[in-house]
Amino acid sequence: MSPSRYRVRSLFRGAVTHVATALHRRGVRPNTITYLTVLLAIVAMLTLVLTNSEPLYGLFVFLMGFFDGVDGAIARNAGIASRTGALTDSVLDKVSESIVLAAIALAHLTDVVLGLSVSIWVLVCLASWLLTSYTRARAESLDVTDLDVGVGARSERLLTLVAFSLLTLLLLGLVIVTLMGILTAAYRYQHYKDQIDITT
Repeated sequence: MSPSRYRVRSLFRGAVTHVATALHRRGVRPNTITYLTVLLAIVAMLTLVLTNSEPLYGLFVFLMGFFDGVDGAIARNAGIASRTGALTDSVLDKVSESIVLAAIALAHLTDVVLGLSVSIWVLVCLASWLLTSYTRARAESLDVTDLDVGVGARSERLLTLVAFSLLTLLLLGLVIVTLMGILTAAYRYQHYKDQIDITT
């Protein structure tokens, strides 16, 4: 099975390619954009914590996710895609995710959702997001080829968080992306396990 053609990132592929081409022509390096995504995550955090503006927070999270696709596109356009760059991008993706989720905890230190503090929700959410990525990375190292499965990949989770932020329903969005992470991690584990069992 080929990677899913129905990821939400496909909706932005044209815009990502256009921006990447323009930046490449101006000599912008892929790593510059990778570091920019971390900066945007920090700005998103500061915006939420200092102003409590959920729509502005959502805007910066959207830009973070958008430019995460741009760095890889620049590398491909320039013919300089590398394993080192891919590693840096993957690690800083997790750093950025941790920052934007930590922002929610910092902005809602005393709030409770469905009987649990927001800080607990953020911890569970972060763990589920990391597990979603880890299960895929581990399966890839075990030569599983059908990798892009589950309804809650990174692009879907980030866009969901953005949408609820723009609607000023950030805490509801946090609950939903937490459940998306948990369900996707569990589904991927079972799917990859089945694939490994078939080949052994």
